[in-house]
Amino acid sequence: MKKLLYLSLALSLFSCSSSDDTPADTPPPPVIQTEKAYTYCSDGAGTLNPKEFYEFTFENDKLTNIKGRFYPIYVQFENLFFADHITKLSYINNKVVVSQLEEANAVGHNEYHYTMDNNRLSKKEHYYVNNSTGTSSLSFAKTYTYEQDKLKSAHLVFPGPGNYEYFTTYYYDNSSNLTKSEFLERINGVDNKMTTTIYSDFDSAANPFKKLYLINDTFFEKSLSVNNFRKKETTVVNLVLSIPPKTSIKTWNYKYDANGQILLYFPVP
Repeated sequence: MKKLLYLSLALSLFSCSSSDDTPADTPPPPVIQTEKAYTYCSDGAGTLNPKEFYEFTFENDKLTNIKGRFYPIYVQFENLFFADHITKLSYINNKVVVSQLEEANAVGHNEYHYTMDNNRLSKKEHYYVNNSTGTSSLSFAKTYTYEQDKLKSAHLVFPGPGNYEYFTTYYYDNSSNLTKSEFLERINGVDNKMTTTIYSDFDSAANPFKKLYLINDTFFEKSLSVNNFRKKETTVVNLVLSIPPKTSIKTWNYKYDANGQILLYFPVP
């Protein structure tokens, strides 16, 4: 009887020891996915150049890294693409911070802070992060309002001299595709310019820009529709000076796969 008691006690101790030595459950490693997109297909800039493309990295379906960025070259009045520049995205609660990193010898970098409300963008703030002095004061803030689950308007304010304000109103069709936007520039309380944009020639493909909308203004504009517009006609009217309106037209000639979905990256002969 004593032998059975000692045996039971030994087995019990062994069992407890084994349980204590078992490591705690560790979360599975993130699922990493990479995608590419030609700048010509996405931004619609210039002509198709096989060397100019973005590289996107997703972790568990969240965009975390972007390789490639356009920079304005004011002397040439155009934007140039730099394939090696990195943008990082970090997620904390309902905040997303987009850091446009620069070369090692740069003074600092731009940073955009996004506030989300029920997975919808509610506010955008811009700061400049100096490597020596830290984050600057607020450069601008932009707020967003919604109507029937669609973005209805955006209001951007630049603090400081001039009291620059920008108001954008969005209009949609019955298919939830963006058909028109009105962009009003106001300086010191006076309406200065009105830019009206008409979007047309929509395809029936899914919109690949919905998961890329925090990258730049072009991607954001494209993400607002269910499908993809292939023509954009913009008219700028000066509300102060008596000058003729300026109209420009931009088109996209997307490439599609066998299922009718957009290909943003594909082999080029």
